[in-house]
Amino acid sequence: MPKRSRQRRLAELSDRLQELSERLEPSEQPAVAAELTAPSRWREAVRILRKTDRLLALRIGRKVVNHLCSLGLDEAQRLLAEADAVDDPSALLGESNVPAPKHALSTSILLGDEPFALAATHLGEAELLRLLRRWIMEERAGAFIRVLGNPRSTLQEIGESLRYHRRSLAAEDLAASICRTVRVLLCQRYLTDQLEFLKVAKDAATTEDFDDLIDRLVLPPESHGKLGGKGAGLLLASWTLDPAETAAVACAITTPSVATDIDLAEVRIPRTWYVASDAVLDFIARNDLEDVMRQKFKDVAEVRSDYPNIIQLFKHSLFSPEIVRGLSVALEDLGERPLIIRSSSLLEDRFGTAFSGKYKSLFLANQGPPERRLEAVLDAIAEIYASVLGPDPIAYRRDRGLLEFDEQMGILIQEVVGRRVGRWFLPAFAGVAFSRNELRWSPRIGREDGLVRLVPGLGTRAVDRIGDDYPTLLVPGQPTLRANVQPDEIARYSAQYVDAIDLDQGAFVTVPLAEMMAAAGADYPALDKVFSILNEGMLQKPVPMFLDPAEQDLIVSFDGLVRETSFLRQIQAILVRLEAGLGHPVDIEFAHDGEHLYLLQCRPQSQGDDAAPAYIPRELPAERVVFSAHRYVTNGTVPDITHVVYVDPDRYAALPDRAAMLATARAVGKLNSVLPARRFILLGPGRWGSRGDITLGVSVTYADISNTAMLIEIGRRRGGHLPELSFGTHFFQDLVEARIRYLPLYPDDTGVVFNTEFLLGAANELAALVPEATALADCIRVIDVPAVTGGQILRVAQNADLDEAVAYLAEPT
Repeated sequence: MPKRSRQRRLAELSDRLQELSERLEPSEQPAVAAELTAPSRWREAVRILRKTDRLLALRIGRKVVNHLCSLGLDEAQRLLAEADAVDDPSALLGESNVPAPKHALSTSILLGDEPFALAATHLGEAELLRLLRRWIMEERAGAFIRVLGNPRSTLQEIGESLRYHRRSLAAEDLAASICRTVRVLLCQRYLTDQLEFLKVAKDAATTEDFDDLIDRLVLPPESHGKLGGKGAGLLLASWTLDPAETAAVACAITTPSVATDIDLAEVRIPRTWYVASDAVLDFIARNDLEDVMRQKFKDVAEVRSDYPNIIQLFKHSLFSPEIVRGLSVALEDLGERPLIIRSSSLLEDRFGTAFSGKYKSLFLANQGPPERRLEAVLDAIAEIYASVLGPDPIAYRRDRGLLEFDEQMGILIQEVVGRRVGRWFLPAFAGVAFSRNELRWSPRIGREDGLVRLVPGLGTRAVDRIGDDYPTLLVPGQPTLRANVQPDEIARYSAQYVDAIDLDQGAFVTVPLAEMMAAAGADYPALDKVFSILNEGMLQKPVPMFLDPAEQDLIVSFDGLVRETSFLRQIQAILVRLEAGLGHPVDIEFAHDGEHLYLLQCRPQSQGDDAAPAYIPRELPAERVVFSAHRYVTNGTVPDITHVVYVDPDRYAALPDRAAMLATARAVGKLNSVLPARRFILLGPGRWGSRGDITLGVSVTYADISNTAMLIEIGRRRGGHLPELSFGTHFFQDLVEARIRYLPLYPDDTGVVFNTEFLLGAANELAALVPEATALADCIRVIDVPAVTGGQILRVAQNADLDEAVAYLAEPT
C-alpha cells in the first residue's frame, strides 16, 4: 500500500473512531444513550481497522493485550501466552549465554475479537474506543518520526510531512514519549546536534513552533542543513521567554531582587527569515569555489592578504534558482523595510565558541524596486559567505582545534527595529546585556548583577570598539550605581555619534548626534528617556514641545529610561529567565523602538575561569616592579612571562598618519605569531582593537593578539578624558573566551607604579623579530625579560578583593 494512501486511510479511520467516541458521550435521553452504548460499537471499529490495515490491526491487538496485562488481568496473561506460544514466559527472563528459542506466533488471537471484548468488559466501550484512536494517532505520528529520523530525508520532505501530520501530532492524548521524540528530532534536524542545546530545546519547543519556522525557511535543492547558531539561539530564547514556559523556569530563579511583575510576553522578536546552512555548499559547488576553501590552511598573513580578493570573487558568483526564488518570497513578505543580513554559522553562538563579531552582519536600506532589493540581499549574503575565509575566523578556529570542521553558514534576514526620523531609520536605543558582570567598578556590584552597554540608534556602537565615542554602562541589579555620576562626567563620557540607515542615500551611516537632533528635534523616539539637557551643571529632563537643539546642550544620559521606566528591571528579568532556562550565563543583543523592546540575539556568555585572588607581594624592591594597578582588577595570576610588547602611548600618538598606525597593528600581529604563545604580554595605549578614531588605540583584531597571555590598556589622561573600558564589546568577549587576562592601567593615578625606565630603557628586540617593522622601533618595544634581567621572568598577580594588581620580576620556579 503506498505510504500516502495508507496514511490517508489511517486518518479516515481515526476520524471514524472519533465519531464513534463522540456518540458514546452521555446523553440526556436515556433511550438514545442505551442505543448508543450497545456492544456493537467496538466491533464496528475493529472491523474497520482490520479492513484498513491488517498489520496495524495485529499491532493494536497486541497493544490491547499488553495494556490489559499491565492492569493485572489473568485472562490477558493467558491470551499473551497463547499468542506468543510460550509455555513458560519466566524462562525468558534472567541471564543466559545461549540464544532464546524462536517461537511461532499465533496471529489469530490478536486479530480476533477476544482481546477487544475483554477490554470492553473491563475498561468500558468508550475507553476502548479512546485507546484505539490514540494508538492509531500514535501510528500516524510514528510515520512522521520515521521521516524525521531518516538521515536521508531532506528538510523539504520533513516540512511537507510535518504539515501532513500536523493533526495527529496535535492530539491531546498522544504519548509524552512520542511528543518528546518529535521535539528532539525536530531540534536536531533544524537547529543543532549540540547536546547542551538539545537538553533545553526539547522542553521549550513545540511542533507548532516548527510550523512557523518552515514557512520562513529558504532551502537549496536537497537541503540537509540547519539554521546555524545565531538562528537557533534566537529561537530558543524566544521559546524560553514564551509565557507558556515561564512557570517551568520560575522555580530556578532564586535572585531575590528580580522583579516578578514584569510581563515578558511584551518582549518581541523582529520578523525573520532564514537561509539553511548548506546553501553555502550549494553556492560553492555551483561556482567551482572548492579550491578557495583551502585558504583556511594558509598562514594568517597570507589569509589577510588574499581576503579582499576572495570577497570580490564571491560577490561575482551566482546563486541557485531555488535560493533566488526563496529570497524573492522573503522580500515580498518583509516589504520595503530596512534589513540586517546576519551570519549564522554552525559554530557560532555555541557553548564554548561564541565567534562574537567574527562574521559579518550587513545593514541594507531595502528601498526601491524588487529586483534591486533582491540584488542587494544576494550581494550581502555572498559577502557573509566570504567572511568564513577572513583572518579572524580562521585564527579563532585554529586556536580551538576547529579548522577541519565543516563550516556551514546559515543566514538570518531580519527586519531592523526602529522608525523613520527625518531621512534616517533607527531605533530609539539599542545595546548588549550580560547576565554576568566580569568587570565591576564598585564593590557593591556583584557578578550576578549583570551589565548593559547602551547607545542611541543602532547597536553597532555598543558591541564594537569605537575609538572616539562612549556607550552608557548600566547595571540591572544595581540601577543606581553608574560608572559616571557627576553631570560633567556623564556629559564627557556620553555618546557623540549615532549609527543609522540613511533612507535617502540607501546606506548605513554614522551621524553626529548634534546634526541628527538639529534635523529631527522632538521627532526622535523616546526623546525624554534617552536625552537630558545639561544646564548650568545640572541635568534636566527635556520637554519635547519646548526643545531647541540649537540652543540647548543635549546629552545622552538615559536618565529618564532608568528613573521613569521598568527597562532595567525588564532586562534583568530577561537575563535571569534566560540563564535559568538555558542553564548558562547569557549575552543578548536588543533594540527598542520607543514603544517595544525587541530581542535580536542570544548566546552563551563567554566566562572567565573564576580564578582565586592572587597573593600580592609586599616590600618588593622598586626596581623589580614593572607596573601596578588599583582599578577594575579581576582575580588571577599570569606566570612565567618571557617577553613584554610595549606600544609607547606618546610615540604612537606622534605617528605621522593613519598608515603608520595601521602598520603598528600589523607589526603587533607579526609578533603574535613569532613570540612564544602565552609567554608574552601586550601593553598599549587606550583601546586595543579600536574601530573608529585609531589614534586612541591600536587597531588590532583577534588574529593579531590571540597568543598573548595578557592585554593591558594604558589609560593616560588626554584633555581630561580617559579611555573607555573594553568590557562588553566583542573584543573583550574574545579575551574572556580565550583566557587572555585583561587589565586597565592608569599611570596618572596616585600610588600607581609605572616603570618607564624598564619599559623604555631595556634592549628592543623588534628589529630582530620583525625586520620589516624596524622603522617602528621607537613606537613598539619588545623586551626579552630573561635576557635583560639575568634570567628572571615577569609575573602578574591580580586580586579583585583588594582591587590591586602588580607585575614584578621574579626568579623562575
